[in-house]
Amino acid sequence: MELGYYTSDSRTGLLLYYIDKKLFPIQKEDEPKTPNAPISQLLADFGNDKSGRIAISRAELQKRFDYQSLEDQMRIMDAFMRRATKHDVVWCAKHLLNDWFWLDYYIDVVEWYWERDMDNNKLLKVIIKYASEEYLKEKVEMIENQTDGLIESKAYTSLLSYLGKDKSFAIKKERLKPYQYAYICAKTNRCVSHDDANSALLQAVSDELSEGFFVNRFRRTLDGAVVFDAKGKMGLALWIMAKTGNTTVLIHFNEWTKEMCHKIERMQAVDYDKITEIISDSLAE
Repeated sequence: MELGYYTSDSRTGLLLYYIDKKLFPIQKEDEPKTPNAPISQLLADFGNDKSGRIAISRAELQKRFDYQSLEDQMRIMDAFMRRATKHDVVWCAKHLLNDWFWLDYYIDVVEWYWERDMDNNKLLKVIIKYASEEYLKEKVEMIENQTDGLIESKAYTSLLSYLGKDKSFAIKKERLKPYQYAYICAKTNRCVSHDDANSALLQAVSDELSEGFFVNRFRRTLDGAVVFDAKGKMGLALWIMAKTGNTTVLIHFNEWTKEMCHKIERMQAVDYDKITEIISDSLAE
């Protein structure tokens, strides 16, 4: 609010000026000014319980995080983990999977919050990556019971591959897909039966077929021949077979892919729907 101070009485003008500035001050000193505040100022405000700017500094630091130098990102991460509210720790979780940001004392904070919110998969992934072997063994039942959504994830597979190196650790085959089970056995130097190996390979084919990748593994060369490229999940499945010594399964799969290649070669044009149909019919036999 601006008043006119030009009056016939100078004393009245001064009085109106005084009332204006005292009753309607411009709040320059109390404005957050976060858009242009340096990171150091935001961190100081965020870490000061009496600053009155914790919430707005938090939001600004999160918004700017991806555009900062590694040094400033590490400072931001440490500030959030030291304040250690659940909101701050959960926000940090995805970044903590990057080893650059990890400090050993963080694990106590993450474990504390995860044990009180076990359905939080963001925290669980951090637990799996950084918690001690003793802690993981102690909590593995809780992990399996509370996080069904992670059963097929790389994080869960990594957990079992890590704990499975101890041969006394029981891998629950019934909770896993055949492909997962065979992979974990291969990583932990355990035996994989012929039936389990065959199931794992068929599952890899089936998954890639449903995802639309498998038909692209068949490639026509310049001379018109069709060859099979073992990439992605298929390549890893074949590595599992070789690692676990299931050569019979490998031979049969090699013969099957050659048969598929010959059938595709006879097609005058590449028809992915027809290729899918040929493969699906062959798998059903």
